Amino acid sequence: MKPLRAGAIVAALALITVLLMVWKPWDSCDAPDDVCDFLATVADRDGVLGSQVSSRVSERDALAAPELSVDVQFELSDQLAPGQAKEAVTQMAQDIQAGAPALDMNEIHLSFVAGPSRKIPGTNTKAYPLEVSEIISPAAADEQAKPALLGEKAAFAFGLRHHGAASVINGSATADNLEQLLKLGEFTAQAKHPAELVLADHSVRYSATDRTDMSELQLLADAAKRGIFQNASIDNSGLNLALGNQAPAAAEQETHVWLEQHEAFDEAMPYKLFSAGYEVLAEGWVGGKKPESLIPRPVVLPDNVTSWPQDPSAPWCAEGDVDIALGTPDAAAGSRYLPVFAKNTSAGPCALRSYPQIAFLNADGDAQPDVQLQPEPGILLERVTIPAGEAVISTLEWNAMSTSLDPDETVALGIAAARGMTPVELAPAFDGQPTTLDILDGARITQSPWVQARDGWTVPSGAFAQQSPARPRP
Repeated sequence: MKPLRAGAIVAALALITVLLMVWKPWDSCDAPDDVCDFLATVADRDGVLGSQVSSRVSERDALAAPELSVDVQFELSDQLAPGQAKEAVTQMAQDIQAGAPALDMNEIHLSFVAGPSRKIPGTNTKAYPLEVSEIISPAAADEQAKPALLGEKAAFAFGLRHHGAASVINGSATADNLEQLLKLGEFTAQAKHPAELVLADHSVRYSATDRTDMSELQLLADAAKRGIFQNASIDNSGLNLALGNQAPAAAEQETHVWLEQHEAFDEAMPYKLFSAGYEVLAEGWVGGKKPESLIPRPVVLPDNVTSWPQDPSAPWCAEGDVDIALGTPDAAAGSRYLPVFAKNTSAGPCALRSYPQIAFLNADGDAQPDVQLQPEPGILLERVTIPAGEAVISTLEWNAMSTSLDPDETVALGIAAARGMTPVELAPAFDGQPTTLDILDGARITQSPWVQARDGWTVPSGAFAQQSPARPRP
């Protein structure tokens, strides 16, 4: 080829490249012209390779003006440094937030992508190895901080990519292997930024809500190296391990011993071991360390209550020595509460060291099936000596259950002070009138042992005198 012809070709290619960078034929905008022009101006900056814009108009209220929602995707160069990405994304988001009201844009679904794209099979959509997104509603009062937060997300995402993440979607980073996962963990720990770190085959997942703890992430890596788990994860619920189908018979016991003997973390972490079919095989606490709130301790009496004498010679309360009464049901923020009282009606002190034995009865007098009474964690089961004429308390707590389909509610309780005693059947009441409880089939109820007193709970005046028997059966 002659030198002149070769030079002409090079010059032509250079010109085409410049034209492509200016024209950006990969851009598309399906929105009103003024919106397209505005967003093209926003995109006209170094590091922005292209944009995709679409819009839709919705009428949420027949009396109100139609609302314009816009989806905007900007493609950034994956060579941007984290600081450059932060600056670009923050400024572009601020420009859009400021200009949106004049263009009647009510909601902007804003995303920034980077890296080599791939087409998602069966769609016209492209997927990118990096994406951060946010919804901006300019009219909302609490939106001003979003551009800066989006810039921070972009800087963190680019940082993860530069440290080897295979993909990053809004702070969730994927690694191709364990070594890379640990490197990403070190980066997020140093950045003091929460992240979700996942192996590409989804066998390991770490979700940190406020920080990355490398000792926790290392535990997951150690679990993966044992070769017997089909997946291992740490999230808000703690450590979860699922054995693979080919795990040896001794894997359950070996795993339980390994976790119980493992060095405990600064914050107690629960664990669950599942079978390949996700049946719970074992559970406990890593290193055997429980949180302080679950370590049973003697109940703390209210400030104005003097502890009763603990007379070791006092006999155990017999069946005829105590009367049972119900307090008034209470509710708050989706939780339900009910106190139970046992009064010493004998001539002298007697003692109890037990939880009340309770059956929850429906209108037919049958016990509600599959109801579980669980000891309240943190309260030590102790012997309490009840002076003659005094009453002890046990508190019940459960989560509200839906009664919208008129299920079989609890209308009465059969209660005995201790095992072996004959239960007495009592109906709950509110303002002196019998009421029902939303304790249904499958309820989980936490109960305290019998204690002298608890903060916020008192024996209502006349509770025993006013106690009514169970309501008549229909």
